[in-house]
Amino acid sequence: MDDSVNIRVRVPVDLKERLDSLARTTKRSQSELTADALRHLVDQDDNEIDHIRRALEESHKPETRLVPHKQAMTWIRSRGTATPLPKPRGRRRAHP
Repeated sequence: MDDSVNIRVRVPVDLKERLDSLARTTKRSQSELTADALRHLVDQDDNEIDHIRRALEESHKPETRLVPHKQAMTWIRSRGTATPLPKPRGRRRAHP
């Protein structure tokens, strides 16, 4: 017994044309290609969410050093320029 289900998705015409072309070129069905693409996207999102969850847990440890967003972005923007800033050291989180 097949454990798959049908779903309907509206996509722009150009994307549908690209999917048609890819299906012909790879000799795979549009359904297979779409399922693989969705699986890849969901796996990627799951990994990103897990990474964020771990980072948030880490940020609550007393020994963790945090860099304020504005300071981090200033450093990132300076990279690759003639005058890059030193990597920010961060500060310990104030815990109650």
